[in-house]
Amino acid sequence: MLKVTTKRGCLFLVIMFVFILGVTPAISSAQQSVHLKLAAHKIGSGWFVMAGIMADTFQRALPPGSTVDALPYSGGIGNPKLLGMKKVDMGFAFPMTANWAWNGVYRYDKKIRNIRAIAGGLDSYWFLGAVRANKEINSWREVKAKKIGLRVGTQSKGSLSEFATRQILGEYGITQKDLKSWGGDILMKGFKEMVPALKEGAINALLMMATPFHPTWTEAAIARPLKFLSIEEDILVKLRDKYGYTRSIVPKGMFKGLDKDVTTIGFPTCLLVREDISADVVYTILKTMVQNKEKFQAAYKSFKAFDPKTAWEPEKIGGIPLHPGADRFYKEMGWK
Repeated sequence: MLKVTTKRGCLFLVIMFVFILGVTPAISSAQQSVHLKLAAHKIGSGWFVMAGIMADTFQRALPPGSTVDALPYSGGIGNPKLLGMKKVDMGFAFPMTANWAWNGVYRYDKKIRNIRAIAGGLDSYWFLGAVRANKEINSWREVKAKKIGLRVGTQSKGSLSEFATRQILGEYGITQKDLKSWGGDILMKGFKEMVPALKEGAINALLMMATPFHPTWTEAAIARPLKFLSIEEDILVKLRDKYGYTRSIVPKGMFKGLDKDVTTIGFPTCLLVREDISADVVYTILKTMVQNKEKFQAAYKSFKAFDPKTAWEPEKIGGIPLHPGADRFYKEMGWK
């Protein structure tokens, strides 16, 4: 009898040992601190402001001892590359740049398949163009037809603004070589350099990113009278079909001199994450975003555009897969 009891006791101990082995990692995993890096853009950019408030809020929601660092790099094109190289854990991008990265096209020399989406539609961006008001130009087509030597200011080399400037002008049949031959050029500058260059006459046109009441555009429109130019419908179709851009409207009154709606390309920000980040961590991050929408909006006004009920939609995240942790949250909320 004692022998049987001993065997049963041993069996019980073995079962308990296996149970503990199976359960303990799940518990410790849920409570284990994490150390995350969130790639944004340069200090002073809207993305860096948004990343700063998010990093602080995420850190408070994650297990004790966790850290989330907002990094002042590397923009809409660079951030997916950093994720691909595992140099960061999360990063802002745009739907089309996320899609380009996934498919390994344009500025991406190979497919980046370790990226997943958390949410899209975080804000509203446009690609806006204008010339000095004293220029007798009413469309980008006239630049080509009249061979006007515009000195076009855009953002730094490698940025989406620089790339999109070449894409848009390219659809009009205008290259940098053409502009130079007509006495103009494409000049790449930081936001802080843009307005002084406009005042001094070093540039006489702008093609670059804009958000609602963007500070650089606001200052530029005050510094020198500007004439805002729409992109023609046939060019918008080409930009959509070839690159994935979306037709958008910049409403009149947004900036001084913008006295009528301007048709251009637009896109929202999306938040990407590496596929190997745990589902529980991503779930917590997304839940925290939704719970703190007003707080984020107070720091970054463009966040008002964020609609969590539709943040999972393919067009807002470039058609790349959702992270399982994000997918679980959307389904639990009944939004997907």
